[in-house]
Amino acid sequence: MSSNAPMHDLFEQRNIYLNPPANVDEQIKILRERGMVVDDYPFAKDFLEEVYFHRFLSYSVPFFHNGDSRRYQLGTKFNDIVKVYEFDSQLRQLILGAIEKIEISVRTQFINLSWKYGSHFYLNHKLFRDHRLLNDSIERIQYQIKAGHDLLVSEYYHRYNDPDMPPVWIAVELTSIGQLSKWLMNLKNIDDKEAVAKRYDIHYSVLQAILDNLTIIRNHSAHHTRIWNRHFSFECSASSDRHQLLNHALCDGSRIYSVLFLITYVLKTLGFEQPFYKRLLNLIQIYEIPIAAMGFPENWQDNFVRIIHG
Repeated sequence: MSSNAPMHDLFEQRNIYLNPPANVDEQIKILRERGMVVDDYPFAKDFLEEVYFHRFLSYSVPFFHNGDSRRYQLGTKFNDIVKVYEFDSQLRQLILGAIEKIEISVRTQFINLSWKYGSHFYLNHKLFRDHRLLNDSIERIQYQIKAGHDLLVSEYYHRYNDPDMPPVWIAVELTSIGQLSKWLMNLKNIDDKEAVAKRYDIHYSVLQAILDNLTIIRNHSAHHTRIWNRHFSFECSASSDRHQLLNHALCDGSRIYSVLFLITYVLKTLGFEQPFYKRLLNLIQIYEIPIAAMGFPENWQDNFVRIIHG
């Protein structure tokens, strides 16, 4: 089309969404017309009254016939999608619980730097490479101080008015795992980065990548987004030859398997790997999920055994 074409001609070529909203009965009718078996109509109606239709549809994608969103594979049942939906929910809860343990541990490693630099080192620009990034971190903590009404924060300001920011062991309570990742990246002294990563027996660059990847998964999980078969854009950082399985998980995968493997490794260094792995196995067995869609290789169990017992 000529660049001189009238503006109304450009708009005439746009595809405008005109589909009217469908009520729950109409939604079930749509599913049946596309070949889905709905055995228990009351259950399906109750479910869709609590879980909006397009969220449900996103979980039904693996059941499309040859990728056709208007036709399901023969024999696809409503409960098949519900099972995947429930598995994804349980998986998010499992991951969030594991990230909580990892995040608290990493906070502790940062607090331990206070033995070297003092209680308010996180405010010291001399210890960080990027001052703008540090200032952004401080501003985020200041915002949380004003908005959060945290008990420890209130106790600090009840007793003290100088410095005007709390010590690091209080400040870390107001940081996210994503902010901790930025702190690690921004530390100027290599020895300090190594001190944080030493607890996990990996290079600080690998810990940085793991924290970045956990931040991605944490944000998806906290917002209840589907994760079980999603493609992710993960950070890659190769470790030494001693950690080839970690290298593979960090750099050769874009599915949730990679994160589950990394979580298991970090939890092993903390002594929490067995409950996590056992619950993961239990979820896979109960829901009979096609784990290849999660990025699991054929030898995945051997890999987990090697990382847990190696």
